Amino acid sequence: MIWQNTEYPHKYPAIISSTLFEQVQQVKANFRKKPVKYAGLPYIYRGLIRCGDCGLTITPEKQKGYVYYHCTQYNGKHGATWWREEEITRRLSALFQKIYIPENIAQTIIHTLQETHQQQAAFHKQQSTLLTKQHTELNKMLDNLYLDKLKGRITEHDHDKFYNSLKEQRTDIEVQMTALQEADETYFITSQYILQLVSQTKELFESSEVEQKRQLIKLLLQNLRIEGENMLWEVKSPFDLILN
Repeated sequence: MIWQNTEYPHKYPAIISSTLFEQVQQVKANFRKKPVKYAGLPYIYRGLIRCGDCGLTITPEKQKGYVYYHCTQYNGKHGATWWREEEITRRLSALFQKIYIPENIAQTIIHTLQETHQQQAAFHKQQSTLLTKQHTELNKMLDNLYLDKLKGRITEHDHDKFYNSLKEQRTDIEVQMTALQEADETYFITSQYILQLVSQTKELFESSEVEQKRQLIKLLLQNLRIEGENMLWEVKSPFDLILN
């Protein structure tokens, strides 16, 4: 706070932690991305594929019992081709067959990850113990600082200066403790999930219901588009590394 050209530190405690504040900002940012909702039949690829020529979304249409996908060519004719849904599924299945790690190799990697995770967990425990000790010491110093102020052993100006310095140190340690806990909980789970997924990607895609197929496509692929007789895409990380 600035008063009469002098900056004064705030003395009241924070209502929320800086970690929680950042999490809220991420949630608010995601609210701006409103998902597109479609009415009607649950077509597998509705809204997922764009025309590589004009950028419009490829539209599904049912004719004589078959589902076709095509560009509306709303911005001008460019000789757009019509694609049968089965052909799109066949090409994606062929791709997902290549994003594959054999089950025995996946299990070997998972076993190695478990060993690495145990070592990491031991390190996290050591770091957590150290941070907890520092946090306790800072709380004790803050208590002693308050007693010094009550007994007149320290001026109000010095109290405020030391109080804010100690409070900032304690907040920093709390942020480190939270980050350490989150990293410890998600590290192995995420790695294991990816490995189990890529050991059966093709089978999952072919056997899943419409919504599960869509989720799998969104997880693995981006910039899905059709250009004439070609179907193009980009494989997301880390699945692109597995494909390569």
